[in-house]
Amino acid sequence: MGGNIAATGHFECSAIGICRLKHMFRQSVFILLTWMKVLDSCIPTQFVNNDGSLSGRTPSSSQTTTFPASLTTTPTAGGPTTTTTTTTTTTTTTTTVATTTTTVTEPPFPCNACPKVYDTTCQGFGIPNLLQWCPTAVEAGIEYTLGLITAIFPFIPAGSCGTVITCPLTTALRIKILGAEIPAPVFYAWCEESGSRAGVWYTGTILTPIELVSLACKPII
Repeated sequence: MGGNIAATGHFECSAIGICRLKHMFRQSVFILLTWMKVLDSCIPTQFVNNDGSLSGRTPSSSQTTTFPASLTTTPTAGGPTTTTTTTTTTTTTTTTVATTTTTVTEPPFPCNACPKVYDTTCQGFGIPNLLQWCPTAVEAGIEYTLGLITAIFPFIPAGSCGTVITCPLTTALRIKILGAEIPAPVFYAWCEESGSRAGVWYTGTILTPIELVSLACKPII
């Protein structure tokens, strides 16, 4: 009987010891799991912020940084980003060229009793038309002399007003006589300053003088 009791007591003590060991093992596992959870929550996770720095917080979907695909700024080594601006200056130079206008006028008229004989209605090329135009006295180079024409043509009375005409190219000298216009027989004309024929223009020769109304260089048709 006593042996049975001792055996029973020993079995109970063994069972109780096993129970305690199981209980202690469970507590240890529980504590270990608890600490592992705590440690896991304390370990920081690094990620890149928007400014390029590192952070210890766990990124959420709203904190994720998205870099644009067209980013072209390149930072310099060991320093901040350098931006270079190039300015182009355009200089415009205006050169003013002086224009010289030359105005040709008739030489002074030296005669007194005699008027000018060149046709004063001539207005220049193309006026009034290409068939009836005539150069002006300036364009035709008309010059008058007093007393000098006799040295060239001795038959002309001394002291006469005279002119020698050389018409421009494409024109020829024509004279008006008594309302008619004919080709000039010679290229000179004279006008006596005194006497019975003073103030009247003539052309031709001393034997066959032709009284003039006017003369002009006209286009050759």
